[in-house]
Amino acid sequence: MSDPASSAWRRRERSRDLTGLGWLEADVLRVVWDNGDVTVRDVYEHLRENRRIAYTTVMSVLRNLAVKGLLEQNKSRAAYVYRPKVTDEEVARGILDVLVEKIMGGRREPLIAYLQRSAD
Repeated sequence: MSDPASSAWRRRERSRDLTGLGWLEADVLRVVWDNGDVTVRDVYEHLRENRRIAYTTVMSVLRNLAVKGLLEQNKSRAAYVYRPKVTDEEVARGILDVLVEKIMGGRREPLIAYLQRSAD
């Protein structure tokens, strides 16, 4: 599912955050990962159950995620269909790699210990 272009989403050096993704982008990705092929309407209906959001906002976020290489956009139908181009595990791995490097100074052990403790 991954390809070299899919790393385009990762945090840019001058970005304000560590993940390269905003909260809304993460929420939209979760909907796509959980549902597979989706339209803007599908994601919009799911998100509006828990928040006020405009249809055009969802459309913009999906388009941006496709530009970042995280989603594939199929334009062959009247309603564009989006599907994951990378897995949630690949995105999590990329975020954790940045966290380990930038915050933990390359030390993985404290993070591993924390994850093991929180799993218990």
